[in-house]
Amino acid sequence: MDTIEISLILNNIDISKLQVLREEISSLISPFGYRFIDIIEFSRKGNLVLKISYPRYFSGTNVYLIRSRRECFEVQKYFCQEILEDNKWKEFIAGIKLSRVDIPFTFYVDTVFSHYRNIFYIFAHVYDLKKKKAHSRAFIDLITDEIQTLIYSSNGSSRKDCNNKLEIYNQYKNLEGKLKKDVFIKVIQKYPDLEKRMRLEVSKRINLRNNFSIQGFKNFDILRKYYSEYKKYILDNILDFTIIEELYNQWAKELSDRLDKEKTIKNFNYETFILKNIKNLYDYEIIKRALKISIDNISTRENAITKVRKILKEYEKENKVIILDVYSILNKIKDYIENQDSLK
Repeated sequence: MDTIEISLILNNIDISKLQVLREEISSLISPFGYRFIDIIEFSRKGNLVLKISYPRYFSGTNVYLIRSRRECFEVQKYFCQEILEDNKWKEFIAGIKLSRVDIPFTFYVDTVFSHYRNIFYIFAHVYDLKKKKAHSRAFIDLITDEIQTLIYSSNGSSRKDCNNKLEIYNQYKNLEGKLKKDVFIKVIQKYPDLEKRMRLEVSKRINLRNNFSIQGFKNFDILRKYYSEYKKYILDNILDFTIIEELYNQWAKELSDRLDKEKTIKNFNYETFILKNIKNLYDYEIIKRALKISIDNISTRENAITKVRKILKEYEKENKVIILDVYSILNKIKDYIENQDSLK
């Protein structure tokens, strides 16, 4: 669990009281000593829009991993008890509207986040096929050429008007850019696994028919309501292996056609061919399938596969990108997500 966006439906509150309410909410400190609520806006409808961070309640940053429903209840109950149920505010709170829920899943990489570039490209192809108006984009450090954040969006937008999206990011780099240096040093000392975290965060706009009462919000089981649905969103939209298999076979056929054409040219060699087509060679498995289509003789094919593997191994090392084990990593991520359970 990461954050939720809610609107406090206000009733007959004057400007001076509204300002006091805003200040009390934004300065609210959890029992662990951290601020965990941001005021987003006072909307045109007269609602106070807030973002509540569950991890920040416990540790001050989103590095803390919420692992149970109990922790979510604790955050909601504390907010209600300290603010919404306070006698000076109860009369002004007509209801609570839940408008957005963000739930993250954390996968641990074996190497470096940016080396997973080909995995992210395949995710984009699958997502864009599953969502008609989808648009996938990446944010890259132009100096190091490292991918740091990727957004797979249902309508091409990464803003609040997006109904649903998946954001994948390097949590280490994300926090390094947000926190003061001394705070960040303390964080990585406390969470030594941070550098290996790939964050897959699903964000959805919520359209419930009814608003919550204070009591209803306090007891709302948010993880039970949305966790399985959000997990399914990842599995269906970037890890659908029916689509992945179709793409691999399509790319293998296209590559084998190019290979057949190239082999008729004098002085053909595999290294030149591979490097010429490397931009779209996301996985060694695709090349193996292409060679199987293109070369009938088993001995000749195995010899070609050995040559290609050697070329790709060197390319992988020099360019810091995974290409030999992409298919197995896709399966590994899928298995990991499928086995996640936060309904304790």
